[in-house]
Amino acid sequence: MVKFSRYILVVIAIFSLAIALPRLYWISFEKPIKAPSVFYSCVDNDFFMIRPADGGILTNSNGDEFTRDEFELKLPLNYSRQLTLNRTMPDSINGVEMDLHEISRNRSFFRVRPKDIDTPLPSLYPLFESQSGRANLEMPDDFFRITWRMEFLDSKTNKILEEKSRMFSAVLYNRGFKFPATSINGLPTTRKSCDEGYLVIDGANQLFHIKMIKGKPFVRKVDLPEGLKFKHIACVDFSDKLYYAYLFSTNHEVYVLTQYDYMLQKLDVAETHPELNEVRILGDLFNYTITSLGNGFISTTVLDKDFKFVDTYKESWLTKDERLEGKIAHLLFPFELKLTDNKSSYIRFFSAFHSSFLWLIVSLCLMVLHFIIIKKRKENVKNQIADLAIIAITGIFGFIAVNFFPNKFFM
Repeated sequence: MVKFSRYILVVIAIFSLAIALPRLYWISFEKPIKAPSVFYSCVDNDFFMIRPADGGILTNSNGDEFTRDEFELKLPLNYSRQLTLNRTMPDSINGVEMDLHEISRNRSFFRVRPKDIDTPLPSLYPLFESQSGRANLEMPDDFFRITWRMEFLDSKTNKILEEKSRMFSAVLYNRGFKFPATSINGLPTTRKSCDEGYLVIDGANQLFHIKMIKGKPFVRKVDLPEGLKFKHIACVDFSDKLYYAYLFSTNHEVYVLTQYDYMLQKLDVAETHPELNEVRILGDLFNYTITSLGNGFISTTVLDKDFKFVDTYKESWLTKDERLEGKIAHLLFPFELKLTDNKSSYIRFFSAFHSSFLWLIVSLCLMVLHFIIIKKRKENVKNQIADLAIIAITGIFGFIAVNFFPNKFFM
């Protein structure tokens, strides 16, 4: 029993060390990787970058460097206010007269990170009145969920509002909705220009648009191509009101759902993985710039206003694991455990097992060292085979653990 308790302590120590030691190492030696910011110039039809890793120098795709004023002139739609202040804003670009109101109306920015996808989801959602007649949106007194039906709960009494629940559930049922909902996507905040409700995926992978107009349900089924499924839907609220959301499919494609006609428009862009990489979409008067920022690379694609391909730019660099500090970490630690991860909003165990086996060198050295310690203690080696096996498998974590909790059962 004493021996069993000792191994429980050893296992706990190994898990604790696998969390603490790599974290201390990276705090001490990690050098942050600063990715460039990539923009597309409608003046030169070329890519321009801000490179914080090189002291913030401003370059184009050929490596030419620019002063701040020169750089801003190349990107007039990004720096329209500054150029207007400097009185250097062009009167027209590509035959289009420059109007600050139109520039602002067509400007949009969207970003989704892996941690925005792997995140806790609410159980209840607010459904705003879409035509309240008020200048500002107001938070409703009830919240809804969609399980075996669409239910509204009063936020003060926690009681189900039967009449409202039956009304919305009946309309959903008549539109062909298959309960329960598997995904509810919207902007549950008053900080938006107007309310467009929610895009909801039902139990049969059908897509529906649900909102409330003057207290009555509005439900519209969106026609999807056969077999098309979405893993993430991000609703947006942009000034141009061209579309409701960006939709990321399970086969790594990106779509937009247009307003008014409910057409799905596929973006002519390479495979996109928002669950793994950060995705940014910047819209302006002429183009959409779609950037995927991942581990060791950045890929930017430019589309025109019809979402057709214009140009692309890719750049890569050494990842954290490929740099010197990463190789040393692979040598020291057979694996790493974390309670948090930059790709998740959850707190749980995250493990990272190194693809290289450099840590076996350290494990072998530590086994030899532990063998010497055993001999100095004049202990029977046969009774220490389990400890040697632990060191062989867990490296430095196991070595510290078995020596912090020595095998007194055989001493």
